[in-house]
Amino acid sequence: MGKRQRRRQREQAQKKLTAPSPLIIEFPPGEPRIRAVIKADCPKQAQEVAAQYWEITEEGTWARTVGSIGDQQWVAATATSISHAVLLKSLCRNCDEPIRVTNRSWAVKVGGKYLDRLNDRYLCPECSDVQRQDEERERERRLQAARAEKEREKLKVEEEARTIAEALADEEAKDGSTSRLPYGRPTALALYLVLVNHAAYNPGNPLPSVADLGSLGWTGDTERDTEALLDLYRAHLVAIASETPRKAFDVSEEDGELRFFGPEVKWRLVGGSPTATANARAVRAHFMTAPGQEAHDDRQALAELVDRMEIINVISYLDGLLTKKYDYPAVPEGRRQELADIVRKGFAAGYTSGQMICFAWRAADSAAAWKERNAHMGPPEASSGAVTILNNKIDTAIEVHHAIPEYDPPRWHQQPPALAVLRQLNAEVKRVRDRSVISACPQCDHQGLRETDTGAMVRCIHTATVPEQSEPQEDPAEA
Repeated sequence: MGKRQRRRQREQAQKKLTAPSPLIIEFPPGEPRIRAVIKADCPKQAQEVAAQYWEITEEGTWARTVGSIGDQQWVAATATSISHAVLLKSLCRNCDEPIRVTNRSWAVKVGGKYLDRLNDRYLCPECSDVQRQDEERERERRLQAARAEKEREKLKVEEEARTIAEALADEEAKDGSTSRLPYGRPTALALYLVLVNHAAYNPGNPLPSVADLGSLGWTGDTERDTEALLDLYRAHLVAIASETPRKAFDVSEEDGELRFFGPEVKWRLVGGSPTATANARAVRAHFMTAPGQEAHDDRQALAELVDRMEIINVISYLDGLLTKKYDYPAVPEGRRQELADIVRKGFAAGYTSGQMICFAWRAADSAAAWKERNAHMGPPEASSGAVTILNNKIDTAIEVHHAIPEYDPPRWHQQPPALAVLRQLNAEVKRVRDRSVISACPQCDHQGLRETDTGAMVRCIHTATVPEQSEPQEDPAEA
């Protein structure tokens, strides 16, 4: 570095040390509210413009408009570039120092119309800078925390995916070697037959979840179905299918243990078709011919399950008629238990499912006709009236022994998916013990027992007799 350059730097440093003090003017003179600070190293004219720009009257209003000083843009630009003001009455809410402002608008915003308002909101520039820095640091901290949380969530999702994949691999490896039939769990046994039947007609597809089947589930009671499926799962008769959605699983944050939500799980039969067929044959034999109290109780539970499904089926059909055909509401909640009792009475009187469908169709049709004859009656009253009409029709039919035809439900009606299979099984179980069938069977004694080649006595299933069946008629609602 040359001497001339070093001398020039010393002169510049000296100029900085000896910089002239700024011009300070306070307005109004007697009791100042504002202090104008104007740069000293600027033209005299610019200093005068700045002083006029900041000057206020005794009342605290501006002494002159910006336009009266000169061109507005030029005056504002000149004044704000070489000066600023300090509001002596408005103190920083943080450090209690007078607040510095850069223009008139900001001065009025902080100090009010007369520049004397006590401040409880604004900060001085220095405190504002500190606050901005704090906010920036806090924002950066939150961003870092968010990034860290996002990374943790990503790792968690990846770990959960690995855990679920490992669990599904274990489920896929189940081969039926440890399977056992859950005797004493009649709903699970009955549902297993339904699942085997469903799988036979849907090869290659997983068994649907209870949630997939909607409000009816398999048997009309989703909670009962879920519990029965869990019984089958614990017996290693079904396994979780790989098509089960992610929402069906939950990984505990405490111990990392994988849990699943039963209603959302899709299932598969364990052991393949031959194993499932053999198990189903054993289940059917248990219900039909097994001796002992446990088997007897299971048969009773099967009959009750089928009865409940039959009642649910008729109620569902009546609701469907009211809502789909007549655009009425479903049967009111307050009368649903009464409706169930009425339908149960019809079945107890010996009417078949097809005949109860006929009763329901006639009740809905009569309720609609009754509403049309009574204009003041609304759809809710018609839906409620259908319950009363159904009860009356069943009572009359029982009393006078009316011949009631059998109707098939229409295609839009969805019955519990398990009903057809279990209805047939229950009929076969009852047929095995039917006294008239036993009397007509040449293979068994009067108690329904036959002797095997080994000399043991077993329950006969009467394969030499064929039960009579009636042909159901078409439901008029289908037309």
